[in-house]
Amino acid sequence: MSQNIDLKELRKKIYLSYHQDGLIDIIIGASILGFGLQIATDNSAFLFLTWMGFILYTPLKNRLTVPRLGYVRFDEERKTTMRLVLMVAVGVLVLAMFIGLYVFILSDSMPQTLSDWLRKYHMLVLGTFIAIPLIAAAFWMGVKRLIVYAGLTIVVILAGIQLEIPAPVYIIALGCTILLSGLWILFRFLRQYPIVSKDKNHAAE
Repeated sequence: MSQNIDLKELRKKIYLSYHQDGLIDIIIGASILGFGLQIATDNSAFLFLTWMGFILYTPLKNRLTVPRLGYVRFDEERKTTMRLVLMVAVGVLVLAMFIGLYVFILSDSMPQTLSDWLRKYHMLVLGTFIAIPLIAAAFWMGVKRLIVYAGLTIVVILAGIQLEIPAPVYIIALGCTILLSGLWILFRFLRQYPIVSKDKNHAAE
């Protein structure tokens, strides 16, 4: 019984370490930075930062993380399925909220007060759409710092609006903050975990 508990604790520790490489932070920061640069310059070419991160996530994971920790099947299939269903449900909810808000804005029945509020706080609404998936991902992946990023997103946007700072400025600042945080986490991860040998890597499978 004690051996099973120790094995579960070891798996949990390795799992958490597996997501402490900073790659997800870098992707989030680069995505927000790309969006900020896009609205600042009105140049959609900067949006490549958003998609590039998601495209390169798996190759970078295999190149930087797997050689250091090995590949381990961390979760039972049932738990993995439940987490996938949760993420899909959150994605559908956020999409439904966005579509509903968009349709409501286009309708003529919107009260003038709400229209004025949305005109001023539309970036805060967008930030909420970003924060919700971040919180869901924090519980799905066990990366609690994503909750901090979600809160930081709301705080920075709200502060920027109240201080009348141009939206591109505080969005770029937010993206740079998360990106630099991810690079620092990655730097610590690379120093903390040397590359394991192939024999150890196969033994972990």
